[in-house]
Amino acid sequence: MGKSKEPPPDPPPPPAKQVVQIHCVPWRVMGFQLEVQLPYLTVEELETIIKDRHGDPIDNLVIYADDTAKENMLPPGSSNSLPSAKLFYDYYPPLDPFANRPTAGEVYSTNSLMKTTCEEEWEGELQAPIAKGEPQTWSPASKWKNTTQVSIIGGVRKWSKTAEHDPHTQRMLDAEAARLKAEAEAKAAAEAAEAKRIADERAAVIAEKKRKEAEKAAAKKAKEEEEAREAAEAEAARLKALEEAAANDPVLQEKLAREKAEREAAEKKAAAEAALAKLPKRKPGGALPIFLGGTTKEYYGLDKCTKEEPLLSVPVEKILAEITDKGKISDLYNSKGVVESYKGEDKEILFCKDEDEVYSDEGFIICVFPEDKEHFMAHIAAGNGIPPPIK
Repeated sequence: MGKSKEPPPDPPPPPAKQVVQIHCVPWRVMGFQLEVQLPYLTVEELETIIKDRHGDPIDNLVIYADDTAKENMLPPGSSNSLPSAKLFYDYYPPLDPFANRPTAGEVYSTNSLMKTTCEEEWEGELQAPIAKGEPQTWSPASKWKNTTQVSIIGGVRKWSKTAEHDPHTQRMLDAEAARLKAEAEAKAAAEAAEAKRIADERAAVIAEKKRKEAEKAAAKKAKEEEEAREAAEAEAARLKALEEAAANDPVLQEKLAREKAEREAAEKKAAAEAALAKLPKRKPGGALPIFLGGTTKEYYGLDKCTKEEPLLSVPVEKILAEITDKGKISDLYNSKGVVESYKGEDKEILFCKDEDEVYSDEGFIICVFPEDKEHFMAHIAAGNGIPPPIK
């Protein structure tokens, strides 16, 4: 029967807690003590405790071991354990941690020693006995290790609630902020002034261009009017000379009369074309085909309309009277609503004979919108026939 395996030896006791003295260089009364297992506390953790205790931003925090000699400065933010039980910390700017706070004595007496806690475990590796019969031992690399971060029992009491910066630094920051603000306002004003200058220059260029265009248009119009006046005077002189020469010549008189009629027709057509160009656009439903019996056409005088003279305006009052008199047997009975809603100031609705069946085979067209009435009259006057339907 084999021998039973010997149990491993007990591990050595964990690191004992010791009191670590932390001195505050700029404000001695902020010094404090920690009861802690020193190998477990890192530089980074101590920095956090110091900052929590001050309760406000501490810039340029530096921790020293043993004394404040430069060579004893510990690397900021390090995860290394603290090498000494006597530590110093300094920071800049050295803000007063007791502005509007309790007395320094009260701070020291109520928070002079802070106790810590953490979970720990033994990490060991056994090594073979040096000689036969000797007990097993732990390797030199074996050690106790904390498994949780060191924490302050009851938490860290904060005492400092000062301004973020000392008065001198704050004045410098305020001055710098005022300078930057003034620069930004000056830049914005300069940009606005430059934008206005560019806009004014652009407006001046546009105004000058419009002025030149207006002068050019006025000169052109004056020239055209002068040429037209001279042409009219020359034509009047020519016609007067021809009339005098044709006083006793019937053939020449007939020629002059024909030319005069053609000229008047051309002038009438030109005036109608110009008037047509100025008219507003038509809308659908303004000109509608309509059937009118012989009696109705004769009553309104529409029986006199021809292809050459197809238009006739009839007073709204007369149409409504005829509808009222005949009732449903009136050809215009179904058109009573559009007749009543006619908005033309002349109060006369235009009828147009549709001999070529441009709109339908009903025979006539009734214009129920004033705009359509103007278009029909201008088209016929210009010799363009009936304007087409608007789809």
